[in-house]
Amino acid sequence: MGISDLSIIRGYGIFDFFRLKDNAPLFMEDHLDRFFLSARKVFDEIPFDKESLEARIRKLIEVNQMPVSGIRVVLTGGYTPDGYSIGLPNLIITQEHIKFPPDERYRTGVKLITYPYLRELPEVKTINYMTGIWLKKEIAKAGAFDVLYHHNGLVCELTRSNFFIVNQQNEIITPDRSILKGVTRRKVLDLARQKFKVHEAPVSVDDLRTAKEAFLTGTTKKVLPVTLIDDFTIGDGQVGSITKELMQQFSLFEEKYIKQG
Repeated sequence: MGISDLSIIRGYGIFDFFRLKDNAPLFMEDHLDRFFLSARKVFDEIPFDKESLEARIRKLIEVNQMPVSGIRVVLTGGYTPDGYSIGLPNLIITQEHIKFPPDERYRTGVKLITYPYLRELPEVKTINYMTGIWLKKEIAKAGAFDVLYHHNGLVCELTRSNFFIVNQQNEIITPDRSILKGVTRRKVLDLARQKFKVHEAPVSVDDLRTAKEAFLTGTTKKVLPVTLIDDFTIGDGQVGSITKELMQQFSLFEEKYIKQG
């Protein structure tokens, strides 16, 4: 890719990412739907359709034979004639090794720190992760796993994950605005609604202090418990029963999805 691509010069581009388990692409249809939703919002022209993109991805999977891995699909701003105008988008597809949080994190939960920030075009999965990467030193200094963004008193999302709380009434609540609506988030919401009362609604920063449980969801995090935020403990500091149940249900759902092909 040439250096005049708008993704390099201005950081303009979108992407999506999903993982493989036992060489099976997990929820690829959902991820490609979201990829095209993002693409249509930021590009006037997309030089391929979903079917041809999926065919390329499946060919890559067949050739590489990496049973546990991630597929990254990037659409750049294209070669710009003046350093600012969008060109014809360039497509990049990579398959890469992935890392999961250590098992201990799922047993004890993780710590988050909060930070006031609202991503540009939050409903679009852009390639701009500058703030999250810039904050990595602060995250490490605090002994935290990641940062939880908030804006105007409302919780948004993490750098690469969605966020949930369980209130004192055992209701599950996840922010409904100024977020990227994750694929894992949607799957977990569907599973949770089978047994619990679920709300997609505003979550205030104050709500964090009264939450009984908290967890995050993401492609490589699955369902990961949160037991500490900044200087306060969530609930009793242990992984809650509802979080444990959703962790188990999501794992079973994943296995069933793979078996069904």
